[in-house]
Amino acid sequence: MTRRRRLGAGALAGAALTAALGTGAGLGTAVPAYAAEVEADCSQLSADVSSTDTYAATRPSEPLEAMGVPEATAELEAMGRVPGQGVTVAVLDSGIPDGLGFTVQHSPVPGVKQPPTYYHGTAVAGLIAGPARPEEAGGAVGIAPGAQLLDVQVYDDPAAQAEDADVSGITLQNVLDGLDVVIARARELNIKVATIALALPFDDRGIQKRIARLWKLGVVVVAPTGNRPNEDTDTSYLVDDFSVHRPGEDAKDVVHPADFRRVLAVNASMTGLPDGTDPYTYVLENSATMIAAPTAGAVSYAAVGGTCTLEAPATSWATASVSGALALLQSYYDESPGRAVSRLLHTANGRTDVPNTLLGAGEVQVDEALSRPLTMDEQGTVLGDDGVIEQQQQVSAPEDPPDLLASTRANAVWWGLVGGGALLLALILRPVLARRRRTVSGL
Repeated sequence: MTRRRRLGAGALAGAALTAALGTGAGLGTAVPAYAAEVEADCSQLSADVSSTDTYAATRPSEPLEAMGVPEATAELEAMGRVPGQGVTVAVLDSGIPDGLGFTVQHSPVPGVKQPPTYYHGTAVAGLIAGPARPEEAGGAVGIAPGAQLLDVQVYDDPAAQAEDADVSGITLQNVLDGLDVVIARARELNIKVATIALALPFDDRGIQKRIARLWKLGVVVVAPTGNRPNEDTDTSYLVDDFSVHRPGEDAKDVVHPADFRRVLAVNASMTGLPDGTDPYTYVLENSATMIAAPTAGAVSYAAVGGTCTLEAPATSWATASVSGALALLQSYYDESPGRAVSRLLHTANGRTDVPNTLLGAGEVQVDEALSRPLTMDEQGTVLGDDGVIEQQQQVSAPEDPPDLLASTRANAVWWGLVGGGALLLALILRPVLARRRRTVSGL
């Protein structure tokens, strides 16, 4: 991918989505002439952009408040805990450069050919575990800043072609190799989350098997449900059928791995945008959607260093946010994948029993997920809040109470029958006896 092509794709507002990533990008149309200490969209700041400027987003990351992250963070800190501490999140993406303040280990797959330069992986990493800024400079960035990251670089540039000798695109083999890395290091690093912020065309049994293996190892795979593509993105397999929203739309069968079993599928909500914003401009309807997260106005880290903004809703950023939420929760609960996922779904601000192709169970609420008591089995089936079992009540006729006078009534009935019978017999015999008396007296 040339720099011009990369920045052009990144500059399309919200609906301009990166190839095979299903990610939103920036709002500008060209690379601005930056001054020192500028605020810029992360999508415009890949590491091969030549600039002597430094970048700093000094406003608060707006989605954190909507997800209840400050409250959850304060609760953990009051217990002497750092959100995400002791947990590792694997990020299968374009790579994470060193020198940004992350706690990170690198395990690139053999197929990649360059060090990390593309902005996407760094932006994802920042939303998960980006170090906080000083409060006067905007405060928190990542949801789980105490988490370690395993950087599993699976591509260099999403626009790379197979014939490119010096750059690697997103290939099935790279994704398979990346999952193998996570499987191999899951126990060693205490990996609890694997973030695949990619919308892939690969409906592959090998990917499904590896995801199932990760689940058994205690790792939740998180993936996006897909953004609205257009002619400037490289998701050509989606453009023909999904560039325009149509009634009844469902991208479930074409956006992978979000539709695979044992994957937490995430959409992006419109929170933070003006009322009446059309969600179909930004994201796809997808019946695989399990939960959503707000992303408009988020702050993350730039591949060139410093912090940057993410202006538009995008499912990749939502995937990163939910991954961070899982890391925060697992650093406290340390529970099975089924329980961890169920905890998120049953504390979101929607409903788990009403399907929603845009929001799933609703927006993630990190403070609720941390503090609300839930009774669950090991598989994550919720039995109730505060130990109260939620189950359908069986309606049946009540049993009759014991009848303490039953025997007395029965005896009375029998004596009544005997007495009544005797009276009836007397009435029948009375005329006969009367005639006999008259006959006897007449002799």
